[in-house]
Amino acid sequence: MERIRLLVIGPNSFIAKFFMQQLKNKFYMTLSVRGDVWKNFDYSSYDVIIYFAAIVHHPEITDEVLYNKVNAEIPYEMAKLAVEQGVKKFIYISTMAVVGLAPRFGNINPINRSTPLYPNTPYGRSKLRGERMLSQIDRLCIQLVRLPNVYGQNCPGTFFHRIEQLSSLKILPIYKNDYKFSLISVENVAVALNRLLLINESGVFCPQDTPILSIVERIKKLAEANGIRQKQIKWMWPIVYLANKILPKKFTDNLYGGYYIDPIEYPVLTD
Repeated sequence: MERIRLLVIGPNSFIAKFFMQQLKNKFYMTLSVRGDVWKNFDYSSYDVIIYFAAIVHHPEITDEVLYNKVNAEIPYEMAKLAVEQGVKKFIYISTMAVVGLAPRFGNINPINRSTPLYPNTPYGRSKLRGERMLSQIDRLCIQLVRLPNVYGQNCPGTFFHRIEQLSSLKILPIYKNDYKFSLISVENVAVALNRLLLINESGVFCPQDTPILSIVERIKKLAEANGIRQKQIKWMWPIVYLANKILPKKFTDNLYGGYYIDPIEYPVLTD
C-alpha cells in the first residue's frame, strides 16, 4: 500500500499528541494555526490533513468570534487552499456538542442520523458551523469526526476523573444500571482515525467504545480492575433522587443518565 503523507494541525492537543505516538510507520508533519504561517504553507506534499486545533468549551471564554475563527473559519480557508494544491482528504475533529443534547437524570438521549442539531454552547455552535462550511468544498473528501467525551491518562477534562474517584467506593447507590452512555478512550480515537485514513468516503463519523456501557457499569468494572468489590445498591434510589435535588445537575445527570450514539447508524470504527 502506498504510504500516506499526513499533515497534523494542532499537534499540541491531548488527542493529537497520543495519535502521533501511534504513527510509527507513517510520514507526517505538524502545523500550528497560531499566527499566519498556515496561510502561505505548501500543502502539496500531503495527501491528508487532520485538523485537531480547537478552542474547546471553557466557561471563561465567551468570545464567540474566537471560537468561530479557530473552529470554523481557519479550517475552511485551509481546506480551500489544500484542495487547490492536490490534497485528497480533510479530516475534521468535531464533537457531539454539535447535537446539543446531554444526559439527563433517569433518561437516555439517543442520537442517530435524524437527531436535530441544536448546539447550545459557543464551542458546539462553532464546530457545527465548521462542519457546514467544510461540507461546501468540492473535490475534497471531507470526514467529520464527532467525538463523544474522550478519556485517557493525563486527559485534561474532569469527567473521567470523577468516574475514577467513584470507583474507589465500596458502596454506590444507583438508580438504574442500563442507561447506556457513549464514551471513547483516546486509544480508540487513534484506532478510529487510522481506519478513516483508509476510507475514502466523505461523511459524518461518530466513533465510540464498545461495548456501550452505562456510567455505573464503567465504575464497577474500574473498581473490579483495581481489586475493589463494589456493591451497587438499587434500593437506595431515594438517596439518589434526593442527591439529584441537592448536587450539581451535571454530576447526577452524567452518573444516572444516558447519552447513546446509535452504533447501527454510526459505525463505531473501534471494534
